Amino acid sequence: MAIRDSLEIALYRAADALIGRAPLETTQRLVSGLGRRIFDAQGKNARWALANIEVAYPAWTDEQRRELGRESYAHFGLNAIDYLRSSHWTDEEVLKRCPLEGVEHIEKALLKGKGALLLTLHIGAWEVGVQAIALQLAPHRPVVVGRPMRNKALYERITRTRRRGGAAELIDRRRAAIQILRALRGGRPVGVLLDQYSRRSRGVFVPLFGARCSTSAGIATLALRTGAPVVPCYVLRAGPDRHRGIFLPELEISLTGDRKKDIEVATTAYNAALEKIIRANPEQWMWGHRRFRHSPDLDRDIYAR
Repeated sequence: MAIRDSLEIALYRAADALIGRAPLETTQRLVSGLGRRIFDAQGKNARWALANIEVAYPAWTDEQRRELGRESYAHFGLNAIDYLRSSHWTDEEVLKRCPLEGVEHIEKALLKGKGALLLTLHIGAWEVGVQAIALQLAPHRPVVVGRPMRNKALYERITRTRRRGGAAELIDRRRAAIQILRALRGGRPVGVLLDQYSRRSRGVFVPLFGARCSTSAGIATLALRTGAPVVPCYVLRAGPDRHRGIFLPELEISLTGDRKKDIEVATTAYNAALEKIIRANPEQWMWGHRRFRHSPDLDRDIYAR
């Protein structure tokens, strides 16, 4: 194991031990305060966050944008606490601390016998959400698509929590297409994140916050090919050790019969659904990534400094 990987594992163990012993209120106050200070230091991700917030909220003052950035970073720090604490919860505690609303929407979608694509994003305590959804949908053998971490030992620790004793199957998004098709044809739900930049060769430019950005065409392509319904879902932090998982009704898309156009129409609808979720809870979304790279609607590289 590389020295860096060993240090990351050691840090993980130390944080796990500390969070398990320290009072929750104290830990959350310290971590959220640290997140705000990191944002104020204005590293590259903080600058990217401010650039994105300006796209989303052009009428806001600089101070309003900075305050949202601070809260977003504070929230990101709380996610680490949420994950570490939830990794020690029983299955019953996970479902008690993260009840799911709108489960009838995913159950209805699955009755069609074509599986379902769970459209989601990096908002709220998504690591807790993965566990709660895996347990709630365990009879349907859910699948979660994700990106492996460089540190394999640390990634294995995280995936053990996400699987929740085998309640969910995790697959690598880099080689996911065949496995997703197989899962959908087996009538299974598949969770996919769609809120980050996609390479232009794999994406389609559709609006988000009023500016077109490269968004993966994968979900639309799979939905059109299989007929699988697309159901938005997300998790919000409701308080200390308290979260809310939400399933929304299936997205109804009016198709034209032109495959290329239909992919664009569907992906536009997906981004619109995610934008609505983010605007209702902006402080809980992860703003610090270059979502609008190469946008044809922006007259400059907003991330260049």
